[in-house]
Amino acid sequence: MTYINRDFRFPVRQKRHPGLRWFVFAAGCAVLGVVIANTASVDDPDSLPSFTATELTEELIARQSFRLTLPELQARQEIMDELNNESPRQWREFTVKSGDTLARLFKRAGIDSRQTYEIMQSGEAAQKLTKIYPKDIVRILTDDNGSLQALRYEIDHENYLMVERKQGVLEARELKHNIETRTAHATGEIDSSLFLAAADAGISQSLIMELAGIFGWDIDFILDIRKGDRFTVIYEGIYRDGEKIADGNILSAEFINNGKTYQAVRYTNPQTNRSEYYTPDGKSMRKTFLRSPVNFARISSGFTTNRYHPILHKFRSHKGVDYAAKKGSPVRAAGDGKIIFKGRKGGYGRVLIVQHGSRYSTLYAHLNSYNKKLRVGSKVRQGQTIGYVGNSGLATGPHLHYEFRVNGVHRNPLTVRLPNAQPIPERYKADFELMTAPKVAQLNLLTRSSLALNNN
Repeated sequence: MTYINRDFRFPVRQKRHPGLRWFVFAAGCAVLGVVIANTASVDDPDSLPSFTATELTEELIARQSFRLTLPELQARQEIMDELNNESPRQWREFTVKSGDTLARLFKRAGIDSRQTYEIMQSGEAAQKLTKIYPKDIVRILTDDNGSLQALRYEIDHENYLMVERKQGVLEARELKHNIETRTAHATGEIDSSLFLAAADAGISQSLIMELAGIFGWDIDFILDIRKGDRFTVIYEGIYRDGEKIADGNILSAEFINNGKTYQAVRYTNPQTNRSEYYTPDGKSMRKTFLRSPVNFARISSGFTTNRYHPILHKFRSHKGVDYAAKKGSPVRAAGDGKIIFKGRKGGYGRVLIVQHGSRYSTLYAHLNSYNKKLRVGSKVRQGQTIGYVGNSGLATGPHLHYEFRVNGVHRNPLTVRLPNAQPIPERYKADFELMTAPKVAQLNLLTRSSLALNNN
């Protein structure tokens, strides 16, 4: 176990005169205020609010313990201990490793094993500590004798565990963070790559991947992207206690590719509560099949009837498309269906074949491995990870060989006409227009404003 702040220590202090103690408290507040001012987010200057002597409590420290750095948390604890005339207590931070249990973590922290039992008896909420995962962060407060005084553990981005010793007894509580959703927007123009344009626009990689997924049925993000293409996206930002922690859903988006404009808006079906993306007039953005089963891979070999095989050294037909990608890259099911073959198939190496209804089937070859949960007969959903890119069989390097068949006949996956998914049901048309019209209006306004700024 690695101590994030292993060498951070505070000297043991002798008892002081009360007046001197209040002087130290005031000075500590001033210094801490400078620390917080220099570390608070520029976008959210109130993310670490100031405090007074009466406001500084264990409860306040607990609420902010995940937002403060370890030195900031320790500084506040110092002030609390000084106010309460207690011996200084030490906060330490541990990162959970593979195979760790709470007992192992306590052992590395130098905490008596009997306190593992004590904390598990501190309340039902403490049972969350039986399922800690690698890379989780656990913060522990101990006194000079190594006795556990408090523990903080973030269960997920919404909930956290707080364990405190009160009147000599540990008490565990599961509490909720204050989660807030805010709407944000961004616009970008592609100069060299989609990812660079997204970074310049302040968009995370996960959000641009979602954007590509929305328009991926109409735009091939491997072949179709051009310099000068533009995008506008309105999306949710997830904030916890005033601090942004993640991007939420895309609410509406526009992508202009090679002069053609595509728009999408998110709509949640009131009966099924399932959200999908549609054009402003209610057509589904989704097709029955994905155009590409590997995200942002390079096409290394296309569909042809006369291709020179690099291993067999002879010309033969190549009735599929090869996507060069890193070994282990996820391979997605192109559409909903059922696995009808899983295993080795000659030069194809490891293969999966998925049947989609009565007319369509897809083949995925040269896989490194499969999704372990899948068997012959398993049902899969569009976009589900079914395997991982490899170089099994006759392959010169890691890539996916992908085939698309209609009534048993091979078709070019890049050019075959894909059937559309169902549009908005007629009975939901009025609700759809009511819910999405403001989003589309806002999107159009942002797009016009962005173009006007660029033209000037």
